[in-house]
Amino acid sequence: MRAATRKRSLGSRILSTLRALAPWVAVGCVVLALIPRAGELESSLDRLSIGWLALSFSLCVVYRFLNAGIWAWILEALGHPVPFLRALRAWLTSESLRWLPGSVWGFCSRVDAARNLGVPTVIASISLPVELTITVISWSVVACVGVLVSGERARLFSTYGNWLLAMGAAAVAALVTLRLGWPLLVRQRWFCKGLERLQAVLKLHLDVGSLIRSGLFYTALNGLNGLGFWLILAGMGYQHAVSPSLAVGVNAVGWLIGFFALGVPGGIGVREAGAALLLTPNLPWQEALLAAVLWRAVQIGAELAGLLPWLFIGYGRTAPGGSVLPKEVLSPKASQL
Repeated sequence: MRAATRKRSLGSRILSTLRALAPWVAVGCVVLALIPRAGELESSLDRLSIGWLALSFSLCVVYRFLNAGIWAWILEALGHPVPFLRALRAWLTSESLRWLPGSVWGFCSRVDAARNLGVPTVIASISLPVELTITVISWSVVACVGVLVSGERARLFSTYGNWLLAMGAAAVAALVTLRLGWPLLVRQRWFCKGLERLQAVLKLHLDVGSLIRSGLFYTALNGLNGLGFWLILAGMGYQHAVSPSLAVGVNAVGWLIGFFALGVPGGIGVREAGAALLLTPNLPWQEALLAAVLWRAVQIGAELAGLLPWLFIGYGRTAPGGSVLPKEVLSPKASQL
């Protein structure tokens, strides 16, 4: 009996240590990802005034915090409202783990954080694909609206029309492959769990109003994020070559390209290359790539600015019923998480 208790205690201590160390490891991964691009960033900063850079960074920080809080609305739509600031903290700290090797750390961390907030594990697991679906839809809307409003749709279509045909052919091929491979997929345990999760979502009585509010707010924030990219371009002297609407649309397309680049942490490199490629008719390729790399550095800086304070600020856990437990009830180590 005592041996089992000691094992549970040891496991709890190890888990607490991993929770505390994981965000710091993620910060290190971010720094390592930026080191190969240090020369490009230095050449970009030499041409960019501090005023434009500060304005873009401030906009990105605001975007980061507001974007994080939308997860609270999604949990509310699923019938489990949580305090806004606590949801914000859980989102910011768990999102940083996407820089770790692999693709499950952010998911597991968010589910664990939600459980500590009194959200059932099933609901927490469901909230992530719901959030992801709304996010992808909102970025797609921003991409389409930005490109259409910019007046560059004809030129972009004539330049990259062949890519659209290739993407359409790839989508058809994927559907055919899914149809042919369905008998094999339904035998896979991971696929069956995904279907069960989808069925669980469909059976829930979702608060449609909260979901629509989340989608509209996501769309507005993603447009705001694109304006930050335009500020970088304007600071490099290309405010007349690239309109704000085009920058918003290209930024959204770049996000989507990076999102579907499976196996690349944060889509780093892929997103920048995609955005630069779309801007090449308006400015030189090297300049477009420098602007995209600098914009990614600004976003990472804003991400770290949103993450670091929460690594030093502790909050109490939430009881299973949803009430917040005061820090005095917790052990000293737990209150620091």
